[in-house]
Amino acid sequence: MLRITRLAELPPLITLKVEGRIQGDAVGLLERECRDQIDGGRRVQLDFADVAAIDRDGIAMLRELLSDQLEIVHAAPFLGALLGQKEPL
Repeated sequence: MLRITRLAELPPLITLKVEGRIQGDAVGLLERECRDQIDGGRRVQLDFADVAAIDRDGIAMLRELLSDQLEIVHAAPFLGALLGQKEPL
């Protein structure tokens, strides 16, 4: 199960807290939420402090979306390694 909660919205930045597992249908849910925010002209910050697991499709989606408009914070070090990041997220 995946939960996405809006923590802060200070235009043009929105912080979304992501909790649970990013797998299966949850990958599409997170992608739609991120794309909707980015298409609305916002930068998106994903707080991954409570992400328990992420599958291959989730990693691929995040790799595609990571840009100046999307960043991940408070993620476990393994996630940064999976995304090919050299610095901790």
